[in-house]
Amino acid sequence: MQLVLELLETRGGIRVSELAEEFSVSEVTVRSDLAELARQGLVARVRGGVRALQRPQSELGFDMRLRLQPVEKRAIARAAAAMVGDGEAIALDCSTTAYYTALELKGKKELVVVTNGLLIAAALAEAPGISVILTGGMLRRAAMSLVGDLATDVLRTTRINMGFFGARGLSFERGLMDLNPEEVRLKQELASACERVIGIFDHTKWSRSALLSFVPAEGVHAIVTDADAPADLVEGWRDRGVDVVAVEPGAGREAGPGEPRGLHRRAPDAPAHPAEARTA
Repeated sequence: MQLVLELLETRGGIRVSELAEEFSVSEVTVRSDLAELARQGLVARVRGGVRALQRPQSELGFDMRLRLQPVEKRAIARAAAAMVGDGEAIALDCSTTAYYTALELKGKKELVVVTNGLLIAAALAEAPGISVILTGGMLRRAAMSLVGDLATDVLRTTRINMGFFGARGLSFERGLMDLNPEEVRLKQELASACERVIGIFDHTKWSRSALLSFVPAEGVHAIVTDADAPADLVEGWRDRGVDVVAVEPGAGREAGPGEPRGLHRRAPDAPAHPAEARTA
């Protein structure tokens, strides 16, 4: 199924017979896999095969994704950055919303940022109060990220106060989801090293699915999104004990260094100052 999605990155559509020949499997097997991809909302079924969805569903390059919902992402980033205190250690994945969050963190002091995003590391390189730890690994150009065993080896010996993660989609059954297997593996390791996992994504992700889960629903502590997120789904996550912050686009500019007013309410059991991160 992953290979089908990769083929559709460069082709508008593909037929069942072509896939059966490509992978040396029966057309029955191909149809079963295509039905599952369609059920997850990743492809559109057509007579005799499938076609790619509209481009926002596929994996665009980082620079193109940076231009999607920029106002919402910046508002989400400001609210996410307001949750971070001086002297903490945090994780940022390689998502575009995490990149915007990095820009909002530049004024923090004695902050440690662990990331697999090259552009995120570059954005923080000249911030005097921030130390950046890159996970290492193999370059993945589509996301300008580092993935692979070198990254996971480092993360297994690291403890991080909180991690901020973008997602391709989410659901109560499967939690936070993404598409690329290497990226998902890295996100799983990164999330496992975090005391708190915080999803950061705009309203367009709430109605989507993706091939692989990287954090189960019960492993999500908070979500920061924009006010156009579906109200019923937002309340559903809140009913499950997840603190959902829904920001208005453009909100928080006047709030200063503290938490933006009315955006975030600390969960009753959340510590005011998470334990100091331990890195090896």
